[in-house]
Amino acid sequence: MLFQQLREFYFFCAQKLQILMKPLKTKSPQTTASRLQAFFPWIVFFFSFLLYSQSINFKYTMFDDDSLLMANKEFFTKNGDLKTIFTTDAFLKDDGTFYRPLQNVSFLMDVKIWGSMDMRMFHFTNILLFAFIAVSLYFLLLRFKIPHFMAFMGTLVYAAHPLFTSSATWIPARGDLLLTLFSILTFIFWIQFLTHKKYSALTVSWLCFTLALFTKETAALIPVLFLIYFFTFEPKPKIDFKMVLLGFLLLGTGVVWFVLRYSFIQTYDTNLDSAMFLQNLLAIPAGLSMFAVPYDFSTAPEFTITKIGIGVVLLILIVVMTVAKSTQQRRRKLFYLLWFVLLLFPTFFARTKEWDYLDHRFLLPFIGILLFILSFMQNIGKAKMALVSTTLILIFSTVSIFKSQAFADPHAFCEAMKYNKNHPENYYFLKGNLAQTAERYEKALKEYDMAIRYNPDHIKTLNNRGIVKQELGDFSGALADYNHAIELGFKNYYIFKNRGAVRVQLSDYYGAVEDYNSALEQEQNAEIYYLRGMTYRALEENEKALEDLNQYVSEGYANSELYTLIGIIYGKIEALENAISCFNKAIEMDSTYTFAYYNRAYAKYILSDFSGALADCEKLLAMDSQYSNAHILKSKIKARK
Repeated sequence: MLFQQLREFYFFCAQKLQILMKPLKTKSPQTTASRLQAFFPWIVFFFSFLLYSQSINFKYTMFDDDSLLMANKEFFTKNGDLKTIFTTDAFLKDDGTFYRPLQNVSFLMDVKIWGSMDMRMFHFTNILLFAFIAVSLYFLLLRFKIPHFMAFMGTLVYAAHPLFTSSATWIPARGDLLLTLFSILTFIFWIQFLTHKKYSALTVSWLCFTLALFTKETAALIPVLFLIYFFTFEPKPKIDFKMVLLGFLLLGTGVVWFVLRYSFIQTYDTNLDSAMFLQNLLAIPAGLSMFAVPYDFSTAPEFTITKIGIGVVLLILIVVMTVAKSTQQRRRKLFYLLWFVLLLFPTFFARTKEWDYLDHRFLLPFIGILLFILSFMQNIGKAKMALVSTTLILIFSTVSIFKSQAFADPHAFCEAMKYNKNHPENYYFLKGNLAQTAERYEKALKEYDMAIRYNPDHIKTLNNRGIVKQELGDFSGALADYNHAIELGFKNYYIFKNRGAVRVQLSDYYGAVEDYNSALEQEQNAEIYYLRGMTYRALEENEKALEDLNQYVSEGYANSELYTLIGIIYGKIEALENAISCFNKAIEMDSTYTFAYYNRAYAKYILSDFSGALADCEKLLAMDSQYSNAHILKSKIKARK
């Protein structure tokens, strides 16, 4: 049922996008030029798709895609449901801050359509979305009165640009692809609504906005752009009933999104210091620099003096070009710049010291820069436009194809990371992560040590190095790494579970219980009940041990060994009837489990049920005649009888 609904929704979206690919209606008779224009959307689509078609065979990068998909394989392949998607974060957990339900819906659709967690389907969908974005961008440029040929060439340049390579080839960029697509469609139909005042355009614009917002919170700023566009481009702006209706629809969507987002996952980290915010602002000149001269091939680009210098010069040039225009033209230029700044604004609040910025976040904001550039090229002849654009397309395409190879597999991604000189710890962290995944723990430890040398507070490295030390038996070293990571604010289910296990190895049972309690606060996972129950058993707090182990059993994790263990603990508190009941269940699950027979025989012996005890001993010895304790117990029983 769910698969059928997802498939219908998928093809519905494709059908609506196909409508956009029809040429704009015109009252003028068809000419050779207008007939050629009909092919522009198709050329844009196939160019954008074929440019990155090689990435269909790419693998995971082990950079977020492992956490998004590999860690949730069981969910996507077996029990995926929309309720979980809309009530958890981007990683399908309840302790994160990123709310991306439509992104996970699209991943689930991929799995249901393809039938498995095949990387080719994820990459295929990314490329398909990128191609649809390019086509939608072409129509958006037409709505902004950009001439057909200029819109066509401008779109091809944008699609070929290396700045957006990661958007097409890196699976975790799916959220930004969906955000960009739905945001463009939202604006196309918004402009169409202002032109024709039809409810159909209003409804589609609102629906696309809803999809964009439930993809990524950046879409919350689109209504602001609506208003600015309305008062900038409309010759006689007048708010009527239909506009008020759209406002209420947008507000209603925002309220629903807000309630869901803040009801089910954590709030944002509001402790962003001013230094971090100012550093994040450097993404503006850095992005402009890379848009003009895309020379950085790192998978995690960095702020450099060269980038910032070029970017500042470009900013000054933009200001001069804007001020030199007439008032009406200046207002429109400012709108394009506001598009860029506003839709990039949410990224300024990202709290991370692991990298400076990531390219895929530029895909939607830089449409504003494209509009700004094209608005200055209205009087350039087609021949000059074709020459310049074709040259850029050839250069950009070549660079993009080369750059996309960095996303082919985790090793290529890792090697491309070494271009980043500001954060060398990321390179060694990824190398360590690859070695750890391959269970080459000594190699992993060496790489993690290098990462910590460059950044002693690199939280993910501290956590992973703790796991590696734990595997290598260095429990004191693992404890030190876990402690440091937790002190730095890294508090999730896994680190508390792991630190608890280390403390058990160091015989710090009370400390282990505290960690397991903290793990349960982070995530209600049945495994913790088992671990805490075993720890209570080591502390001989048998009642608490029974409570946790029975909880573990009640959640569907029963087996003959566990029932036997619970029975033994019942025996320690002299609840022998309960103990025998557990041994019975153990034998029902595995009629050849001799340890359960022995313990049941012993419990019956204590209760003076000598016949029952003797029968169990004989059954046990029939299966294992060398079971010495059974022979001893059998002798005791015969002596008592």
